[in-house]
Order: sequence, then C-alpha cells, then structure tokens
Amino acid sequence: MPSKEDFIGIFKAESEEHLTKLNNGIVELEKNPGNLELIKELNRAAHTLKGSARIFGYYELQEIAHKIEDIFDKIQQKKIVFSSSSANRIFKALDAIKIILGKIVNHETINLDISEICSELAKCVAVNTDSPPLPPHAADLKPQEDTKISNKTESHDGNITVPASRITVHEPKTAAQESKPVTEEYIRVPISKVNKLLNLVGEVVINKMKSSQEVSRIKKFTKHTREIQKRLAELNEKIKKHIPANDLEINRISGQCNAEAQKLRDESLSLYDNVSTESFYLDPVITELQDRMKEIRMLPCSTIFEGFPRMIRDIAAQEGKEINFLISGEETELDKKVLEGIKTALMHILRNCVDHGIEKPAKRESIGKPRGGTISLSAYHEAGNVVIVIEDDGKGINVEEIKQTALRKHLIAPEELKSMTEREILNIVFMNGYSTSPIITDVSGRGIGLDVVRHNIENLKGQVILETEEGKWSKFTLILPLTIAIIKVLLVKANNMTFAIPIPSIAECLRIDSKDISTIEGRMAIQVREHTVPIVRLENTLNLPATQDDSSTDRANVKEIPIVIASSLEKQVGFIVDDIVSEEEIYIKTLGAHLGKVKNTAGAAIMGQGDVVIVLDVVDLITSSRLSHPAVTGRAPIIPAKREQKRLLVVEDALSTRELEKNILETQGYSVDTAVDGLDGLGKITQNRYDLIVTDVQMPRMDGFEFCRTLKGNPSYKDIPVIIVTALEKEEEKRYGVEVGASAYIIKSTFEQTNLIDAIERLIG
Repeated sequence: MPSKEDFIGIFKAESEEHLTKLNNGIVELEKNPGNLELIKELNRAAHTLKGSARIFGYYELQEIAHKIEDIFDKIQQKKIVFSSSSANRIFKALDAIKIILGKIVNHETINLDISEICSELAKCVAVNTDSPPLPPHAADLKPQEDTKISNKTESHDGNITVPASRITVHEPKTAAQESKPVTEEYIRVPISKVNKLLNLVGEVVINKMKSSQEVSRIKKFTKHTREIQKRLAELNEKIKKHIPANDLEINRISGQCNAEAQKLRDESLSLYDNVSTESFYLDPVITELQDRMKEIRMLPCSTIFEGFPRMIRDIAAQEGKEINFLISGEETELDKKVLEGIKTALMHILRNCVDHGIEKPAKRESIGKPRGGTISLSAYHEAGNVVIVIEDDGKGINVEEIKQTALRKHLIAPEELKSMTEREILNIVFMNGYSTSPIITDVSGRGIGLDVVRHNIENLKGQVILETEEGKWSKFTLILPLTIAIIKVLLVKANNMTFAIPIPSIAECLRIDSKDISTIEGRMAIQVREHTVPIVRLENTLNLPATQDDSSTDRANVKEIPIVIASSLEKQVGFIVDDIVSEEEIYIKTLGAHLGKVKNTAGAAIMGQGDVVIVLDVVDLITSSRLSHPAVTGRAPIIPAKREQKRLLVVEDALSTRELEKNILETQGYSVDTAVDGLDGLGKITQNRYDLIVTDVQMPRMDGFEFCRTLKGNPSYKDIPVIIVTALEKEEEKRYGVEVGASAYIIKSTFEQTNLIDAIERLIG
C-alpha cells in the first residue's frame, strides 16, 4: 500500500507540472493575450491544482489556485482583459505556491500569510483599466502558436517518469491496433531505484571486462599447452637416443605424458571455445542492457528549459529590456545527472545574455536594430554528444575591453596577455573574478557566473565554446556527453600507480626526446606545432611521494618521454607520465558524500582485474600544475604568505541586521566596526582606516546614498569600496547607486551571506 510520503511525492510532482504550465503559459499570454485556447489550458491547470489541494487538505494552496482560476474564468467570459499587471500578480502567487510545496515536502508548518496574495489576485478580476478591452471579434481570431505544454518526465521529488515501453515487453499488435495512433503509457519510478539498477548494470559491465580478460588468459593457456606438447615431443626424441628402445617402463611413462598433454590441450581448447562462445553471445546482451538503462535515465531538455521563459521575462522587466526568447530542440534527451549539472550553467549564461548582451530598446533603435532583442536556446544531437547553443543578437564582446579588465583585476600578467590568441583572450571571461559590470548586483558583477559555467561543464566532461562579433552577436556552445556514468579514459602510469584521464579532456599524446624540453621562466616546456606547451610531472602535480627506484639519473637516461597533453578552455598542459597503458571504457563511481570533493579527483573505477583506479579531474590538474614543483630549477613551490586581516565598517541603523552582518564578516576573519547611520559612519572613518564599507540606504540623519557620495567626493576616502545592502530594488535605485560610486548593490529580499562574502572577496581579496 502506498505510504503518505508516496502520496505527498505524487502531489508535489503533479503540482510542479501545473506550476510550470502556468508560468510558461503566462509568459506566452503576455505576448498574445488573445490566445483563447491557451487561456482555457491555463484555466484547466489552475482548476486541477485547486482540486488536488482540496483533496489533500492544503487550504492555503487551494485558496490561491482558486483565485487564479477566477481570473482565467473572467478572461474567458470577456469580463476582464489579461494584462502585465495581472501577470505580475499571478507570478507572485505561483512563487508562493512553490514555497508552500517546499514546506509540505519538508513537513514544515505552513505559516505563510496568503491574505495579501489573495487580495492582490482579487484586484485582477475587478474592471481592468490598465489595458484596452478585447475587440468584439477577438473570439474569432485564430490564436497564434499555442504554448507547447509537454508531459514532464522528471520531477523534483526524486522520481523519474519513464515510458512503459522502455521497460516492458510489447505484445504483438492486431491489425485493428496497428491502425490506431499510439500513445505511450508512463509509470513513475523513484530515481533512487533507477540509480540502483544502473549501479548493478555497472557491476555487470565490470564482470564483462573480467570475462573478456579471462578469455584472453584461457587463450594464452591454450598456447602454453601447445608449447608443452612440443617440448615433450622433443624430450621423447632425446630420451630415445639414450635409452634402449625396449625399455617398456620409459615408453609407458612417455606415452602417458603425451596422452595427458594432448588431453590437457583438448580440454583447454574446449574451455576456450565454450567461454569465448558464451562471451560472444553475452557481450551484446550486456551492451544492450547498458544502453537501455542509460535510456531510462535520459530526460528531455524541456525538464530544465521550461523554467527559463519566466526567468528571462522577470530579468528583462527588471533591466527595462524587451526580449524575444526562442527555444528549440527541447525534446533532445540527456542523462538526468548531466541535465542537473548544466542547469545552473545555463541560467548563468542566459542571465549574462540579458544583462550584458542585449541592449536597452532605445539604444538598439539608435543603431538600427529592432527594439526587442532575441535570445535563442537550442539543443540537438551531434556525433554521439548533445550540443546546446545559446545565442543573442546583442552588442557582442569587446576583446580590448577583456584585456583591460583582465589587467585591471590582475587576472593575467601583461607578458602572458601579449602572447595570447583572440580565442584565448575570449576565454578569460570564464576566469574566476572576471566581470565588466560597473557594480556588483544580484544579477551580475560578482565575477563568478561564467566561472561556474566553466567548472560545471568541464566537471561533466564537456566543453564550452564562446564566439562573438562585436556589435552584432554572441554565442555559447556547450558540447556534452550523453551520460557521464560510463566514459572512455586513457590509463597511464605515474610513480608505479595507474590513473585514468577522461579522453574528452585529452588534446593528444606523444613521446618526445628529452633534448626537446626547454626551460621558460624556470618551468619546463615543449614546442608542439608552433605552440609552447608547459609540461610538468603528473606525480608532482598529484603530490605523490617519491619511490625507492625513482631517480633523476635513471630518468635522464630515458630517450623517449611519454606526455599526455590535457586541455581546458584551450589552455593546454603536458603531463609527463611513466607509461601510457591503454584506452578503456569504464563505469565511473563517485567517491561518496562522506569524502566530498577531493582535489584532482573526479571519481574511481574498478578494472577487470579488480584493481581500483582513480579517475583524474583535468580542470583541477591544470590548476594544480601551476603550483607544482618546477622540476628544472629544483626550487620549492611558492607558498603564499598569510593575508593581512582586513578592517571593515558596517553602517546600518537596524540593530538585528547590523549585528548579523558583523557576525557574518567576523566569522570570515575580518575585523569589523559598526555605525548606526551615515553621519556616525563619517565619524568612524576619520578615526580609523577601513578597507571596505558595507552600508544600508534608508537611515536617519544621513542615508546610504548621501554617505557614499560624500566619501567618493573626498580624495582621502574615494578609493574605499562601498557595498550597498538595501531593500530598495528598483532599477533606477540601482543606477543611482552606481552614480554615487557604490561598487556593489545587494538587495535584502534576495540576501544570502555568500553573495556578500563573494562581493567583498572580489573587491579587496
């Protein structure tokens, strides 16, 4: 019998489907308020949500859904007109429903006051005056393309909905059945069960590898028995020369040895035939099982794409921009884990397109572009991978601006910048700390957005490619593997240990003469087709202890040195290894939650012989290689000195907020003073030296804007970064924050301590 938890999970999954349908539908309805078919569809979603909430006894959710249903009822009856203000009110109500669902699943008390939400929704059904009424013939208008509302195949309760055809046997169809359209049936399965099955399949794959190796061993054994027969025959010939031919005992023993050897050979041949035949028939079955299990974990990209229209709509409204958001290829399937891994990356890229890419409507018109910008998101299969492309028709990226920003923020040394190609310069935007935004806000400027993109994609063994044409467009191309559970790796030896390096991260492998290694700025390097590639010993990068047989003398005598060149965002590093073993397909296992993220390590795999092999994280390796021992000089790695404690000033009139911020910052190791308003803050500044100031805006005597303007007008204090933390969230208020000289603008309603800490780290380290 299903438990209460099962019912709650089903209710949450279905409710989230209705929420997605409503969110996306309202975004589409804003563009086409006369789409009556879409209005009916949204009305049904609200009605169903209300009914489900009533059955389960969730009054608050039922009441909100009922108010939303009333709005669509009145629109259908042409008593009111759908408008942007209605959309804003419904969106806030849907956000409240999402909060309630979270409390239901976590078994928390639903203490949300919905009276204000319901009151706002009730305003929508009053006579609408903020938009013109529908024309008399509106009902006869052919609606534009309806919002595509597809069946979700994944929900956030940890279940995955799988077509029943993927895991059931199809019965033969009759002629009558063949003539009818097929509708696949679906069943809801907890993802934990699917993962357990996939793990079992992984064990079967490991045993398949073992059996293949056993077949090879038996084949070698069969060859040995044949050699033994030959040696026995040679021995018999020699014995006959030295022993009388009539020695019956010797002849008997010799005959028995020959017979036993022949029997052993026959048995080994028979065993080899049987095992190889079984392996021949079993291997494709295991491969098929493996493929089918991978299919079950596959989900359409729509499971994450469907939340983006609402996000784009909200950010565009906040930024005062007009954006046409296009989605295609949402039916393209990816492994659930890959989809989960790229969602944050896609959100960062889309936010970047809205904030940095698309220009304001007036600006676009002044340069001959349409008022509204276009952002497209597409997905498709290509060469065994899934390619996701995000493109905008905005202002593109200025390469010279990237250079200046990189130098100003000390991300790249001037000497290194001079030798970089344009593609390499573009990739600087993926570095931690890079941002061209004049101010840090909740949308951009913290310098971690595209850095997160790079890490997320490369952790999934994928690639990200940035292309742009200044003034016209920018395009992000993400190339992703269909699954990351089973990957191809290169096995290498280092310090008498075997390691696995994912093949997608390897540019090439080569063997070089020791004479080809040069020294540049105290580090080893080689020339590869007119490019200088730094090289380092893999064992040094991994900080492996030296072995007894590890001697520089022995290595100096080695003529050919094997090197694996790994790449990340077109930055290449060559890793010297002891040997390149083979290329294998492995089932990668995580290290477990108890270990968390281990530096330079992506996971582990069990090989056919039962050996455990560490799978290396190439992104970490390339980063670690910069700190590795520079072997050619013999110098020890540079250890950064302990940083000097920074002193901060928090200016805030509310005692609770002031003490909270002070506690957060002191926990991070900063020395913190406080002030109750702008005037008090100015007094503190004349007495002490501060590295950074955090201030509220709405304060007595002197507000935060005036406080910041006063500071920036004084040559002694103008270089102190100021972070504004405020409840004022309008776009014009943010712009005013920039005008008075603030370096960051954080909204209290979306406040997270990590945002504040990140902003401080970006500004003063």
